[in-house]
Amino acid sequence: MTVIDDWRAGRNRVIRRAAAVRSRGEGPQLTTVVLDLGGVVVPTLFEVVDEPGFPAGPFGDDPLYAGVEQGRLQERDYWAAVARCRPDLDIGRYMRTRLGVRAEIRTLLARIGGRVRVVALTNDMAHWFGADWATSLAELDRFDLLLEAATSGVLKPDPAVFRWALQLVGEPADRCLFVDDLPSNLRGAQAVGMAVEHFRVDDPAGSVRRVLDRLGIDGSEPHSRVYHPERP
Repeated sequence: MTVIDDWRAGRNRVIRRAAAVRSRGEGPQLTTVVLDLGGVVVPTLFEVVDEPGFPAGPFGDDPLYAGVEQGRLQERDYWAAVARCRPDLDIGRYMRTRLGVRAEIRTLLARIGGRVRVVALTNDMAHWFGADWATSLAELDRFDLLLEAATSGVLKPDPAVFRWALQLVGEPADRCLFVDDLPSNLRGAQAVGMAVEHFRVDDPAGSVRRVLDRLGIDGSEPHSRVYHPERP
């Protein structure tokens, strides 16, 4: 089989899968995955810091963090409040030294890279990692586009962030799957018509499986790219 034949076979598989999705009434085919960074691509501090009295976040009774989940409080403000109450906890150092890309996300990137477009949408990574944050993790090279909401002047979960991101992505909202660990951010994406998937930090492997299911990718078949930018 030639390269062209292989590409055509892959394309036909994609077309058949898209037709099956449409026949089930599940909407347009997803061609772009937009991943939150903190909490999705990299773990939360709640998962990696084991210090006496460290806040529980989503893993326990943490009324302040509930404000983050509900969209009433930014994560930056949450951690600032924690630092004021617990000056012995160096939150910035934890961010810079304890966080790396989840093994489950490395698996996800390996399976979907080259098949769909992969975009990162973070709120304000520069606040913790500096202006060159995009070079802080080698795996970020596997993303097609890195977006930091703070540069738009608005932060998630404001729907304006997602409209801004969609303009830069250049894809219709209903072809983009947004993945985030915070329900409030998912609601912001839904408000502009994006498909969403909740990433559960207490079940990262299950969350990755659900993303693959949404894309119709099982990882066993040869790569077939779903996203093809328009050619002149």
